[in-house]
Amino acid sequence: MNASSESVPLASGEGRVLIVDDDKHNRRLLKMMLTGAGYDTEEATDGHQAVEQARNAPPDLILMDVMMPGLDGFESTRQIKHECGDRFIPVIILTALDDEDSLLQGIRAGADDFLNKPLNLSVLRAKIHAMERLRDLHHGLRERNEALARARARQAWEEETAESVLSRAITGRNVGAQRLRVCQWSAATFSGDVVLSDFTPDGGLRVLVGDFTGHGLAAAIGTYPVSETFHTLTREGVGDTELVFELNHVLHGFLPPSMFMGAVLVTFEPDGQSLTAWNGGLPDALLCGGDGRLRSLPSQAMPLGILPRLELDSGPRRYAVAADETLLIVTDGVLEEEGAAGEPFGEARLHGCLCHPERPPERIDRLGNALSRHMGDASPADDITAVAITCDPEVVLETGLAVPPDTTGNRRWSMEAAGAELARVDVAEEARQQLRRWFPGSGEHLQALQTVIAELCNNAFEHGVLGLSSEMKATAEGFAEYYRLRQEGLERLEGRIGISLRYRRTDDWHCVRIRVRDSGAGFDHQRVRRALEGESDERLWGRGLTLVHRLCRQMRHLGSGNLVEAEYAWMEPLSEEQT
Repeated sequence: MNASSESVPLASGEGRVLIVDDDKHNRRLLKMMLTGAGYDTEEATDGHQAVEQARNAPPDLILMDVMMPGLDGFESTRQIKHECGDRFIPVIILTALDDEDSLLQGIRAGADDFLNKPLNLSVLRAKIHAMERLRDLHHGLRERNEALARARARQAWEEETAESVLSRAITGRNVGAQRLRVCQWSAATFSGDVVLSDFTPDGGLRVLVGDFTGHGLAAAIGTYPVSETFHTLTREGVGDTELVFELNHVLHGFLPPSMFMGAVLVTFEPDGQSLTAWNGGLPDALLCGGDGRLRSLPSQAMPLGILPRLELDSGPRRYAVAADETLLIVTDGVLEEEGAAGEPFGEARLHGCLCHPERPPERIDRLGNALSRHMGDASPADDITAVAITCDPEVVLETGLAVPPDTTGNRRWSMEAAGAELARVDVAEEARQQLRRWFPGSGEHLQALQTVIAELCNNAFEHGVLGLSSEMKATAEGFAEYYRLRQEGLERLEGRIGISLRYRRTDDWHCVRIRVRDSGAGFDHQRVRRALEGESDERLWGRGLTLVHRLCRQMRHLGSGNLVEAEYAWMEPLSEEQT
């Protein structure tokens, strides 16, 4: 190998360079050039030795001769590049060949540059420096990619851990698993779809299926307050309408304006003969008969969290059900999921999966298999949820008794009224009748309980629903104005009142807890508490709260003041008829 411009030195460098050439003179000449420029060098006399050395101790750069016996430079380069994998080791081919086919063969083998013989040291220096820059860029990119991969792996681990914790927190309180068949796919680690279930105090089963805007963590974060509200109010005996209104209130205050939750809320009565359902923004729920016939439960209201208050005429609806029917609830991800050709799954395919006289498990399995075939190997574009719930009354009664609400003398009851219904239904009287059924006779405790209920319901109606202030009654003119405004309010009733009763017995003590909730804005109940307990000289208008405070063992207002809880207790033993 001849070298021109021998007096031109290579710039100072560092790193190890592997010189591959079968000619001893050529190797010695290149070694002198590179050593003088500050490089460490290693030598290989043929292609096999070069591949072995590159595998065992990868160099920083390779100068590769082409014409060698055995394994030539092209095949050696190909094998070295294969052995390197993601690691970038620049290879400069040194060749006397200058035909186009040789250049193409070198490029296909993975060579990064060429240098024709005889070598020009200035060109060699420039090419080595160019390869060093390229190598450094590649190594920097590789390090950043590895750091990014580690960060992604850690993020994935954190997301999976957080999702597991969140999922257990949300679904850990669900009940009635033997009645529900759930089929779900998530578009991301976190799912914006939520399925909740719980028993009502009277032994019914309540199920909520919700679908938040979007998917991933941003969508999933809203599922926790929904779960807490759902389980807390369901176990307190709150009715469907009040629960829907409360969920809307919670989400409207919690979510940003761009987010909301479509939902279906359904409550199966303990006898299994009917259900109440509310659909806000989800696809039609379907009652699937044993003979394959379908009944739709359409959306009747806006999704939750959009409006500050839902319309009063958008309450739950009651449906009679048969023992062989199954209720299917799906989120919009089911209908909108696109196949390979871009066509959505759609209602026709959904109905086609359901109109078969099959048991609920077979129906949901058929739907799940159809969705899997439709998606193919692609990941879902949105969260997908399908829930099948059997209406079999025997199953309802069996599962309802899993947490029996009426053992050892404990009893629960609740009701609610909203809008114009408040003018037709006397909530206080309904509650008093329930107490009379629990405790036949006209004892003093029953009379005291009826008084407490009347006062609490009256306060909820006049001050919560109608928004009137008792201080208006301080003067004759104010008294007249009070009843004028009351009459006007009765003519355009809005709002709602819910009441729940819970009786429990502990040894010789009997306790009835009364809860009354209204849709009003509330009031400064701490000021009222201080007045009732004598901590201030402020006067309370009317006798209602003062009387309740005296009669009950405990009375307290919760939240903004629109929920009041009173406990009346006595030690009088109950008769056998009452227990």
